[in-house]
Amino acid sequence: MGSEMCIRDSFKTGGVDGCDCEETLKLIADGKINTEPLITHTYPLSRIDEAYDLFENKRDGVIKVAIEC
Repeated sequence: MGSEMCIRDSFKTGGVDGCDCEETLKLIADGKINTEPLITHTYPLSRIDEAYDLFENKRDGVIKVAIEC
């Protein structure tokens, strides 16, 4: 992705509570899990409403949306 992104709890995680994924988030942060194939869209925090709408309505081939913060 090139730019640095922070990892925060997901507002929509496909049935997994983002608050209970500490080990998974650490593996991602450590570069041991490559999430690039899953993150299909990236939005700045200022456009989070648009990102949520995209994900909620499953438009444009969305799998996961990353929010830059």
